[in-house]
Amino acid sequence: MITRRLALFRIAASSAVAATAAAPVVMTVVQAKTTEAPELVRLGRKIKKLDAICQHRKEAKALALAAYETAAPVLPNDLLVTAYSRDLAESERETDCDGANVYPIGHAPQRRYHPSYYLRDALDDWAGMDENDLDEAEREARDYLSRLLPIAEAYERSCKDALAISGIRKASGSHFKATEALGRLCQRLAEIPALTTEGITIKAEAYDAWKRSGCERAEQFGALVMGPGLAADICRVLSGSDEA
Repeated sequence: MITRRLALFRIAASSAVAATAAAPVVMTVVQAKTTEAPELVRLGRKIKKLDAICQHRKEAKALALAAYETAAPVLPNDLLVTAYSRDLAESERETDCDGANVYPIGHAPQRRYHPSYYLRDALDDWAGMDENDLDEAEREARDYLSRLLPIAEAYERSCKDALAISGIRKASGSHFKATEALGRLCQRLAEIPALTTEGITIKAEAYDAWKRSGCERAEQFGALVMGPGLAADICRVLSGSDEA
C-alpha cells in the first residue's frame, strides 16, 4: 500500500495532474466530521484485491511467454516474401503469440512470410490445369510453392507445440480478464468525487494499480481520465470547497 504522502506525490508528478493543480487554491484543513463516500471506499477494497490478482497473473503470463519464446521455432528464411514469391502467393506480417507485430533486429520494415493456407490456395489454382498447358515459368512457380508448403506446415506445427507447452494462451487470457475487471472498477471509481484525503489516497492507489496492471490502455486512461480527476479532487478537498 502506498502512503498518502507518496500518493499525493505520484499524482503531482503526472503532467495532467500538475497542470490542474497549478490553479490557485486556498488550502485549508478538511473538517474532521467529513466522511468518505461509502461507495468509493467499497470500490477501493475491491480494487486492492483485483490488483493482487492482476499482478499474480501478470507474472504468470511473463513466465509463460518466456517458456514460449524458448520453445518457439525461428521463422524459416525460405518462407519470407521475396520479389519472386510476392506475386505467387499471399502473405502476412510476422506476429508473436499474442498477435502483436514482430520487428526483428535488422529487419525494417516488418517481415512478411507465406503461411501454409495461402500456399495451398495458390497451389489449388495450379491443380486445375493440365500439365501440358503449363509453360516452363508456370511449372517452376508451381514447384517452388510445392517446396515451400511442407516447410510452412512444419513451422506452424512447431509454433502450436510451443503454445501448448508454454500455456501462454491461457495465461494471457486470464491476465486480460483481470485487467478488464480492474479497468471497469477504476472507471466507476473515477466517477465518484473524493470527499476526504482518505478518498484521494484510495483513488491514488487505484491509479497506481491500474498503471501497473499490464493493460495496454492503462497509461492513456490514467492520463486522460484518472489523473485530471484526482487533481480536481485534491484541489477541492484540500481547499475545503465543493468545487475544484
